[in-house]
Amino acid sequence: MSGRTCIECADDIPFTGFISTHQYSTHSIQRGIEWLKFKGIRPLAEVLAGLLIPKLTTIASIEVLAKRAILVPVPLHKRRLLHRGFNQSEDIAHSISAICSIEVKSILTRSTATASQAHLPHELRAQNMHNAFALNISPQEYIELTKTKSIIIILDDVSTTGATLISAAHALPILPDTEVWGAAIARG
Repeated sequence: MSGRTCIECADDIPFTGFISTHQYSTHSIQRGIEWLKFKGIRPLAEVLAGLLIPKLTTIASIEVLAKRAILVPVPLHKRRLLHRGFNQSEDIAHSISAICSIEVKSILTRSTATASQAHLPHELRAQNMHNAFALNISPQEYIELTKTKSIIIILDDVSTTGATLISAAHALPILPDTEVWGAAIARG
């Protein structure tokens, strides 16, 4: 699924649009994400990034994205990052950056240690993620950043209900002429 947010959904979804590559139920995608995330096979980030790159052209050409976009990996809480030792979304973002020259900026922080979304029923995921993120640069720095980087792509490995990406997007100030996109390797 890839595309712009429809007019009817725009009031509820803080994205210009959303892109992803496959359903999470696709066995090879599920296994690749799980091996990256839980077994620490970090070279898989490059493979997964390679799947997402063609979908980025839904937003704009790679040339335009290299000039006007930033990739914002969904941050892990410091305890989860310490336990895992790396952020898989950050690894995927840096792999995309190495190929497409799109800048990676960690402008969000995980302000709340939330329960794992994978272990929650769908109806509790938005509540679990409520106010989980905060901007980790000043609002003025954000405004200055968006003068040249007017496309923000929030990147996660998996998006099931969209709760994590939506919560992350809500942490960003709403500015005219700035597009905020959600992106994930897998959906559902």
